Amino acid sequence: MVNRQREGAELRRTDREEGLKLLYGAALDVARQEGKIQEESQPSFENSKLERGRFKLRDVDDRLLAAVTLHDARAMLSFRRDLARTLLDHAHVSVNSDNPENVEKRQLRIQKPHVRAMAWAVSTGRRIPLQAKRPLEPLVSAVLLLCCLVPGVVYILRGQQRRRQYADDVEALVHRWRMAGKPDPADSFFKLYHL
Repeated sequence: MVNRQREGAELRRTDREEGLKLLYGAALDVARQEGKIQEESQPSFENSKLERGRFKLRDVDDRLLAAVTLHDARAMLSFRRDLARTLLDHAHVSVNSDNPENVEKRQLRIQKPHVRAMAWAVSTGRRIPLQAKRPLEPLVSAVLLLCCLVPGVVYILRGQQRRRQYADDVEALVHRWRMAGKPDPADSFFKLYHL
């Protein structure tokens, strides 16, 4: 049994404490999206606990602020992992255990502000603007324009409105990031890449 535990410990990509920090950030993001916690408030990681299939977010005085199901927190963690991988891949930041200390942060510092702000939001559990994935939009627009002009124009205008809303949300995130002092993402952000 001792050998199995030792082997299992080697298979982990992060230790338990780091895993709880990542899950805490995901649970915090879910609670903010559901409106249970305000954007400005920051619950205490030390007082927040994983209990009976729920991640309970508590403040410094140990008052319960929100409870998020473990399923929702894991789903958000999976989404955040995929977003972290996408951000780092598009920014050409290589995450490797052989890299010198803080090289990933230095590579990220030379990226555009929206990339840095997204990385900060992912690592701190802030709300992340979601871009609508509509791969068939050009095809549907063309078909609607050929069939009938009015529905095609309406569909195109709605698509533009969604893109504008996403751009505004990203700009608001960059503004919040700048107001916070342009911090680097937490070290846990780079651990998301290898989960």
